[in-house]
Order: sequence, then C-alpha cells, then structure tokens
Amino acid sequence: MTPAKKAFRWIFGICLGLGVLLGLVKIISPESASVTWNGQEMSGIGALAVAAGLGAVFGLIFGLIIAGIVKLATRSSART
Repeated sequence: MTPAKKAFRWIFGICLGLGVLLGLVKIISPESASVTWNGQEMSGIGALAVAAGLGAVFGLIFGLIIAGIVKLATRSSART
C-alpha cells in the first residue's frame, strides 16, 4: 500500500471515528453533546447518523488533501 493510501485511510478513519464517538456520546448522555441539523437538535440514532455522516464527509475532504500532499512529497524524481 502506498504512503498516500495509508495517509488517506488514517485521516478518514480518525474523522469517522470522532463522528461516531460524538454520536455515541449524544446517545449516552444527551446533555453532554450538541448535534444539530437544519437548526433542529438531533437525538438518538438520528444524532449518530448525522455525526457519523459529517465525520465521513470531513474525513473524505481532509483525507484527499493530505493524500495529495503525501503523494507529491513522496514521488520519485527519477524518470525512466
């Protein structure tokens, strides 16, 4: 696996994990976290889905940016 793929998977996994963690905190202790969607406070499985979805979207965006930077930094200068 290339370093760019590893970097993408790590960044995506971290962001998705944080989103799921936020959703689980909202389910377990609703007063501890705030998850809103279109101005409405979410609760239950809806909060978990919204938090995980937003974590996945941000993970994709940041993961692609970091993977691009890693790919540029690790490419070979020798051309054959």
